[in-house]
Amino acid sequence: MIKEMFSIILVATDGSPESLHAVRAAAEEALRHSAVLHTICVTNPGAMHSMFVSPQADGIDLNYELITEFLSEESKKALEEAGKEAGSLGISVTPHQAWGDPGEEILRCAEDIGSDCIVMGSTGKTGLDEILPGSVSSAIVTHSHTNTMIIRIERKE
Repeated sequence: MIKEMFSIILVATDGSPESLHAVRAAAEEALRHSAVLHTICVTNPGAMHSMFVSPQADGIDLNYELITEFLSEESKKALEEAGKEAGSLGISVTPHQAWGDPGEEILRCAEDIGSDCIVMGSTGKTGLDEILPGSVSSAIVTHSHTNTMIIRIERKE
């Protein structure tokens, strides 16, 4: 009896077109290997906080509760879109919403669910992952104890 290569696939999404392309690739792999598909969207509150903290921040009235609620809703939307994308291929997903460092949370989730493959796009919403050292995809490839698949989409110049 041949064991399927992947049985539990985790795909990271942030709602960007690049991440939805990765979701589609992960769903295709799930079909190919009869695997279970999980999605994860991680919100990094540290990054959010650093965007708004500056020496001039005393004069800015920020409602962190509202910002947190907005980011939580955006994360839910990203997971719903990922579910629809996978569903279009007949694959159901188990969504995971997390807060923290994206690399750490993706790796933690992969370990918790026993994932044997982590799939993600090469760039996220910012599009800066390619030029920033320590990007999420690089961190996953470097620190993962399981297979990783980085999905690139062709960019038109």
